[in-house]
Amino acid sequence: MLWRALAAIYNRVPVRWQRRILDRAHPRFLVGVNGVGITADGQVILARHRFGSPQWRLLGGFITREESLQDALRREILEETGLEIEVGPILEANTGHRWARVEIVYAYRIVGGRLALTGEVLEVAAFTPARLPDVRADQRGFVERHAAAAREWASGRVDPATIDLAR
Repeated sequence: MLWRALAAIYNRVPVRWQRRILDRAHPRFLVGVNGVGITADGQVILARHRFGSPQWRLLGGFITREESLQDALRREILEETGLEIEVGPILEANTGHRWARVEIVYAYRIVGGRLALTGEVLEVAAFTPARLPDVRADQRGFVERHAAAAREWASGRVDPATIDLAR
């Protein structure tokens, strides 16, 4: 009975106030995009960032308002490395590691640009999934679960990747 009464009141409130009520009643989450990048020879692209954990991890970042998830991944990787990518399929979507974050993980491959690291990224390199360096635990899981699917997607592309980061 209480829910019916609350619904009747809520439904009479103007939409802009309904949105404010919902906004205050629900927790906020950051939305991040990461990519399991694959080189032309099937290795996984990882980076060491200047900020945060010292371990290697996937490239990516947070989306901005009115930006698509794929555009956010393209922008983040271009800003951090100077590399242009083709975004592939979503490999995983989940809540983030340690804090209120929704994380979308895509496959991607490099298709252009020139490696030019910014102040955010110390190093970018490619590794075989069997010989990963010290990778942050949650990111290692992404690689272990999805490297094969990302490799399969990348190998099926018509035009080859133009840049290879193989070590």
